[in-house]
Amino acid sequence: MQHIIKSLKPVALLVAGAVVFVLGTAFLIASDAALSSSSLGPSSDLAQAGRWLQFLAAVCALGAVCTVGWELVQRSDWAAGAEIAAAALGTLLLMIGLVATAASNGSSSAGPVIGAVGIGIWALLVLSRAALASLAEQRAAHSAAQAASATVPEGEGGRTHQADLWLAAAVGLFVLAIGYGLNSFPGSGGTGVAAGLLEAIGVAALAMSVAAARSRGLLRSRPVPGVLIGLALLTLAFLAAAIVAGLAFGTLAALGAGLAVVTAVELAGVAALGLSAWARVRELYK
Repeated sequence: MQHIIKSLKPVALLVAGAVVFVLGTAFLIASDAALSSSSLGPSSDLAQAGRWLQFLAAVCALGAVCTVGWELVQRSDWAAGAEIAAAALGTLLLMIGLVATAASNGSSSAGPVIGAVGIGIWALLVLSRAALASLAEQRAAHSAAQAASATVPEGEGGRTHQADLWLAAAVGLFVLAIGYGLNSFPGSGGTGVAAGLLEAIGVAALAMSVAAARSRGLLRSRPVPGVLIGLALLTLAFLAAAIVAGLAFGTLAALGAGLAVVTAVELAGVAALGLSAWARVRELYK
């Protein structure tokens, strides 16, 4: 992710992906609003269009990762290139999961599982960063202990403590992957509640790691507050999804209204993240 947000082309592709994803989510909102027992055709068609648009958003995300990978290969930065290759694999699996869901009109149980594996690969990458940061911090502490007369400049000590932030983000991604994979059992209310709660906890952990990094001065970019707002809205959306999954609705129209509210909050969260990416594009363009 550090390599992706430092280049203009990948961030621009992420903005395009966010726009397409928001459009797809809007179709899903319309699908939920049109849900009724008398006619399922319009709702199904709108949902299908929304799923395909979300798949196209994943294609944009994969393009962003591959663009960074190609730039690293051209610079012969093989270590970073290998990391990006693993990120591309995770994004590819997430994309395959979305296309499987879209091709099956939302009935595929394999789609969420494949996507969860992709998120898990991203979690492993973040966990490796946590391990590397921990080793670097241990070496720095050992060097500081040997040079007892050396002083640490103000603010530098805070900048060395990053391992716990990477670890929190990795745990959040792992929990998010588990919750995402549980969506392969849409017929179970209890499983839906568990999926929503796990996804909310995972995104909340990501938000807390970003907030802690910002408070330590590690993230000073202007788009960071927008990222935090987007993650907070996604957390609320997953919590709302858990509540809706646990409630008993008397009619399909009532269920559709509840689902529409959940999807609307999700749309707001993705839109906030997209606006943050656009703000980053403007920073890089300047």
